Amino acid sequence: MILVLSFDHYEQGTDPVIDWLLYHDANFVKITIQDLIRKDTAFKIDINRGRIFVEGQDITDEIKVVWYRRFEADLMIDLPKGKHSEQALFELRNEVDVTVSFLKKILSDKKWMPYNEGIRLEKPEVSFMAEQQGVKTPKSIITNNKQDVLAFQNEVAADLITKPIRHSSYFIDGEYTYSIYTQKVSKENIEELPEKFVLTLFQECVDTDFEIRVFYLDGKFYATAIIITEKESNVVDVKLNYESEAINWVPYQLPEAYERELDAFMKSINLNTGSLDIIKTKSGEYVMLEINPVGQFSAPGYRCNYNLEEKIAKWLIQYDE
Repeated sequence: MILVLSFDHYEQGTDPVIDWLLYHDANFVKITIQDLIRKDTAFKIDINRGRIFVEGQDITDEIKVVWYRRFEADLMIDLPKGKHSEQALFELRNEVDVTVSFLKKILSDKKWMPYNEGIRLEKPEVSFMAEQQGVKTPKSIITNNKQDVLAFQNEVAADLITKPIRHSSYFIDGEYTYSIYTQKVSKENIEELPEKFVLTLFQECVDTDFEIRVFYLDGKFYATAIIITEKESNVVDVKLNYESEAINWVPYQLPEAYERELDAFMKSINLNTGSLDIIKTKSGEYVMLEINPVGQFSAPGYRCNYNLEEKIAKWLIQYDE
C-alpha cells in the first residue's frame, strides 16, 4: 500500500499524482493532518504495538511506501474565542506535533519520498553542506547589524540580495494576498539600515545569465531553463515575471558531470527527490541557490512535457510492488 500524507484540500502537486494512482489502479490511502483532529474520520494509533488504524482497519503492515507532501503544513485549527483559546491552541498544536513524530517513528522502516531526514533540512544547512562537498552556492550571511552587512558587501564587491531564511508563506488580509520575494540590496539601501535589526539573510547577487528549475527524482534530473527576453524584466526574483510574455520555459540538459555532482550531494543529505533552483552565470558556472524537498514541479513539468506527475506515481507504485 502507498500512504499519501498531504493536504486535506486541493494541493497542486499532490492531486494530479493521485489522479495517476487512480488511473493505474494503485493500492493507496491518503491521510491528512485534519484526519488527526476532526471527528469524521476514525483514526487510531496503538502506542504499545506501534499499529496504525484507519476506519478500524490495521494498515501498518500493508504500507510499503510513504509519500510525504506538505503534511504538517495543513494544520488548521479553529477554536471558539475565549479566555484561554490561544493557550489551548498552542497546547493542541503540541499534541498534534508529538503524534505526527510518533507516526513517523512507526513508519521509519518504510520507503519514503522524500526521506524523513531530508525533509527537515533548511536553507542554511543545505548551503553549508553543499559547500563542504564542492557544490557551489552564493556567499551568504545571517546577521542583525549594519556593520556586518557593509563588510560583507565589500567582501563580495557586488550588490546583495535578501530573502527569507526559511520558506515564507502568504499573508492574507481580506481580499488581498501578500507574498515575500527576493529583493536586491544596493550599497545605498545598506546605508539606510538601522544599526541593529532582526536576523536577516543576505546573499551575494550572482551575475546571472538565466535560472534553471530542476526536479530531481531518485537519480534523474528534469531541468527547465527560464529565459527572459526583456532586459527590463525583474531578474532578481524570476517569479515576478511568471505572467510576462517575455518569459520562456525551455527543456534543458545539465552537463553530465554536474548531474553526477548534484546526485552525489542529494544522496549524501538523504534526499531522493526535491526541487532545485540553479543559476547559470554569465561566465558559464552553475550555482545552486537552494533545494526544496517538497517544492512545486507542476508548472515547469507541464511546460516542458516532462509528465512528472505520472513519473512520481509510477515510482510510488514500483516501490509498493
